[in-house]
Amino acid sequence: MLAIAFLNPMLLVALPLCAIPIVIHLLNRRRFRQVPWAAMEYLLAAMRRNRKRLRMEQWLVLLLRTLAVLLLVLLVGRPQLTGSGLLGGRTHHVVVLDDSASMAQRSGSATLFAKAQERLRGLVDDLASRRDGDLLSIVRTSRPHRPDLWQQRIGPDLGRRTAAMAKEWSVGHGAPDLGLALQATVQRAAETRAARTEYHLLGDRRARDWLTEDDKAKPSVLAALAAMAADDRLTVLPVGGHHANLAVVEVRLVDRLAVAGVPTRLAVVVQNFGLDPTTPCTVATEVDGQSRVVQTVPALLPGERTALPVEHTFHRPGFHRIEAQLEATDAYPVDDRRVLALEVRDRSRVLLVDGQPDEEQGETFFLQAAMELAATGIEPQVVTETALATIDLGPFDFVWLCNVAAPSPAVAQKLEQYVAAGGGLGIAAGNQVDAPRYAELLWRDGDGPQPLPFGEVAGDPDRPETAVLVAPEHPICERVAEVLDLLFARVLLVKRWLTIEEPAGHGAAVVARIGGSDGPPLLVARASGSGGAVVQLAVTADRAWSNLPSTDLFVVLANQLHGFGARRGEVAGNNLLAEDTLSLHLDPGIHRADVTVRALAEDGEQRTYTAVESAPTDGAAPGLALSIGLGELHHLGAHELELLRHDGVPDVRLFARNPPIAESNLLPFATTAFARLYPPELGARVAFVEGDGLAGEGGEGELWRLVAAVLLAGLLVESLLAWRFGRR
Repeated sequence: MLAIAFLNPMLLVALPLCAIPIVIHLLNRRRFRQVPWAAMEYLLAAMRRNRKRLRMEQWLVLLLRTLAVLLLVLLVGRPQLTGSGLLGGRTHHVVVLDDSASMAQRSGSATLFAKAQERLRGLVDDLASRRDGDLLSIVRTSRPHRPDLWQQRIGPDLGRRTAAMAKEWSVGHGAPDLGLALQATVQRAAETRAARTEYHLLGDRRARDWLTEDDKAKPSVLAALAAMAADDRLTVLPVGGHHANLAVVEVRLVDRLAVAGVPTRLAVVVQNFGLDPTTPCTVATEVDGQSRVVQTVPALLPGERTALPVEHTFHRPGFHRIEAQLEATDAYPVDDRRVLALEVRDRSRVLLVDGQPDEEQGETFFLQAAMELAATGIEPQVVTETALATIDLGPFDFVWLCNVAAPSPAVAQKLEQYVAAGGGLGIAAGNQVDAPRYAELLWRDGDGPQPLPFGEVAGDPDRPETAVLVAPEHPICERVAEVLDLLFARVLLVKRWLTIEEPAGHGAAVVARIGGSDGPPLLVARASGSGGAVVQLAVTADRAWSNLPSTDLFVVLANQLHGFGARRGEVAGNNLLAEDTLSLHLDPGIHRADVTVRALAEDGEQRTYTAVESAPTDGAAPGLALSIGLGELHHLGAHELELLRHDGVPDVRLFARNPPIAESNLLPFATTAFARLYPPELGARVAFVEGDGLAGEGGEGELWRLVAAVLLAGLLVESLLAWRFGRR
């Protein structure tokens, strides 16, 4: 039904002022005193003849003056026509509730999401008192295609039912796109039969929801506002919040892979997302919930991040969890903790291809000896050049070609695919190396995996040259640059070498040179964009062309080269964000279809999933495929993945579910930025409400324009009639 309300009802106390013209009229009548006068007899007679007309004129002017005062009072009271009842006259009120991870930040004793729930109840109660008969819908940003309430008729009990429903909701761990959520909601609302749609956005009004990283209007929000009808409106109702935030944004593996028994380098990255510098605090790093290291996080400037080094030796292979926790929590505790699920290998396998085998000491003898030291964690395997064509390179982290004459086209393609898949390749020179063939198959004018092309053999065995380290900052020299520099200059003697040419514009890094800083390259390297790396030596891996294998330098250098180029351990597949999908491919001959997921927390949940048969792809045999949407889980941090094997042997893996880094940026969105970056025609549809209000300035159904027009017309008519009647 239709109803009338006032935006300023307290001003209606001025309604008695409408009696002022009547009181003035009555007082004027009492002011006259009758005095007999002969000439008045003729005037009185004329007045008696026109009494009715004069009285009507007086009453008409009095009515207009009284109406003018009444309209003036109503104008300042701002009447508003509310409710509906006419066909098609109802309004559809759509509440979009932000339930992203940032709404978990605390403000006082409650979270922002709890405050948003309270404000939602107040908004629904307000609509129930003013908009009886309209329609109400509620949509959460994490699930825009599945509204919690859609097109419910507004009535007296809707507030109670909405509050009971909202108590069942909890803030999510994801980072939904506000613009995409609005687009889906606007598209759905366009299908309803309503005169207009009023959108209400409840959230923390963060800048990242409205702006791109380069400080421009967010395209998804632009598209959502443009899709709204011309008379639709969006009211933004913020729930406040803090803007300072210090977060653990990453726990990463610094080394390319982790091997049992070998010290592994890790790093904990902390970033300041606030606008003010932070004070020093501490972060604790635990391995498997046992080993605990506490480090100091220095004061950080706004936007600054720091990486705290952590070194740990894992004594057993398998899955381990590394957890970093800020000990001084802030208002947003969700990102104060981050977990890395790391698979530690038993050994790192290396394939050594001997181009000139020997019964005693072949081309790979010294490399094998340097890698078989217990502390390296490397397991070398030696094969001949002919075996390279048939061996599977997948299990190996690094492949060395030692004085290999020339790979066949098939082997060259195999090596290139191996490097593209992240493997490491080393090429050591020798008298058997066919430089033109290498250039044709592996260099290919810079398009192949070989860093630089080989040239001619050079050097005089009777006049050996020393070497110089020219790129001590290169990752190959990390942590041992001073040692390498000393050994290259004072220990190494190069008798012969295979020239390494340097075409213009090449992308390889020359790490060491022969003779001086401008001499021919001795060691070059190039990392591919896919993660693989290739190193190239101008000398042999044996003692034929230099004394390198006989020195302590060789052991250090061999392990540094392995650390630089070995295939990087798979980490991304086990470390996911809260809304990612975990994909598993199981061999039905080994594993059963049932998989159990268990959160490693005190009250950790446990779920069971069943894999389904997958169709064969690329000639592979069919298997079992399982996709787990991590948005279904309720806990952050480490989770166990228990696979059931047919032989009963336990197969337990780990994965980490971490909060999105995007939610750590709590900086607010300024309304001035909206006016500056968004088109004016779209800005007219958006109102930002400050404080705890429920609606923006103005309101639907306001009658002030009509009241003002009637008041102006009434004053003009009153003035015209008063002038006309006065003349007569």
